[in-house]
Amino acid sequence: MKTTLLCAVLAFALPASGQTPPVQLVIGPVFQKDAPVQVVGISENGDNALYAVTIKNETDKYIQNFDITWTAFRPVNCAAVGPASRIEQMTRWASTAHAVDRSIFTSLINQLFHSHLGLGGRARVLKPHEQTEIASWLSRTALLEMAPKYNAKKVRVQVGIVTVNYGDKFTNRSGFDWRDTTVEQTNILDADDAAKQACSP
Repeated sequence: MKTTLLCAVLAFALPASGQTPPVQLVIGPVFQKDAPVQVVGISENGDNALYAVTIKNETDKYIQNFDITWTAFRPVNCAAVGPASRIEQMTRWASTAHAVDRSIFTSLINQLFHSHLGLGGRARVLKPHEQTEIASWLSRTALLEMAPKYNAKKVRVQVGIVTVNYGDKFTNRSGFDWRDTTVEQTNILDADDAAKQACSP
């Protein structure tokens, strides 16, 4: 099933410590043709470049949980000084995510008993074709300050899904039902996207 992503890439050209000219920072989702869950939106807030990541279940199945990742790398030929004929991975964040029960009843229970019972946000399955938001923190400042260490004049951050586990309304089960094999082979999410981000030789 081919899915068109609805989110435009966030691009910034901001100065970083020790870098002249400014480092170009490009943040956005990648195209994952067969992924049951797709990243369909990214919003920023202040220095938080990934204030909210909107994902959508593209299937008719219930999804128990999924792993989302943010991979930062220096594209080919994007060294600030000297040659750079290969991609240089800078860092990667990954976390397990799920839909959160935001019903009035759950909110009330959390407000009444959170301090006594430690009931946090309540995880639930992601319904078929449902969208949800994942809050995250990715500082543009931190990424730009990292650029000199990797001799980068351009930094690309790919946002996407690594694994997906199916579930149902009542039970959970373990094991990956879907995984992105590109990640295992190349340590990036989308090789075509990485190639498009390359700088001029």
